[in-house]
Amino acid sequence: MVDFRLFVQIAESNSLRQGASHVCLSASAASTRIANLEARSATKLLIRSSKGVTLTVAGQAFLYHAKQVLDQIENLNADLEEYAQSMKGHLRLAANPTAIKEYLPATLKLFMSKHPDVRLDLRELFTNEILRSVSAGVSDIGIVIGDRDIEGFDSVPYRDIRLVLIAPHAHPLATRKSVSFKEILKHEFIAFPDGSPAYSPVYNAADEMSVKIRTRARATTFDSMCSLVEAGIGLGVAPEVSARRVAESMEIMVVPISDDSAVLTHHICARRFKSLPSFGKDFVSALLNEDGVKTSIVDF
Repeated sequence: MVDFRLFVQIAESNSLRQGASHVCLSASAASTRIANLEARSATKLLIRSSKGVTLTVAGQAFLYHAKQVLDQIENLNADLEEYAQSMKGHLRLAANPTAIKEYLPATLKLFMSKHPDVRLDLRELFTNEILRSVSAGVSDIGIVIGDRDIEGFDSVPYRDIRLVLIAPHAHPLATRKSVSFKEILKHEFIAFPDGSPAYSPVYNAADEMSVKIRTRARATTFDSMCSLVEAGIGLGVAPEVSARRVAESMEIMVVPISDDSAVLTHHICARRFKSLPSFGKDFVSALLNEDGVKTSIVDF
């Protein structure tokens, strides 16, 4: 662990001497430890120069895994502390904003009432961030939209969502019963952060039609996007359940999108379902039983 912490500190400070100081070692002792690491791995990890140190490709890989190991140790220590305080476990959940706002609260309330000795750590992230968090062991369970990049994880479908157009009342498309991506792409958009699954079908449709998305403004949250749409700055695309909830209090119209690609599926994912603690398996089962259909974790 000392070697891992030393290497991380050296990499982040770009200095062997400063890295050694952060872990209370002399520069010579740190140099010896790094030399021993390189000897055991039979590869160069650092390149030293008068300007400091830089990582080799192997050193970058070592840094990534060292951080993962240190994070796992930190999680282990936190869990042991909770057990000492009579807590039976710590559930780390990462989910996208739609799931957190629209689906999870009721299920979490019931789950926490049945597991009062389990502590919950809930993170609101976008899909690519969720997958990184689960892969690194920072989160036990992730809830993502779509099935992109979930190969290598255990996963199971959770809920389908339909994307809709949100438009200001005065917009020509606002009174339509439904619209297609082809029609939507003729107008100006409020863009969302790169990697947002809700916007992937928009970009895919634009690529298929060889047209450029006309971006009028960019938003970083769903609420800010709706506010910009309400102000007439552009159109937006959002999950129907969220759009209809917001439309009750804002001057925006919700129009279904007719394309098949406008239907996306939430997936529950973990590195391995069978490796989850019992309360983690109970939570996954609670999610899958929301519609009254009994599903066991061993079914996947």
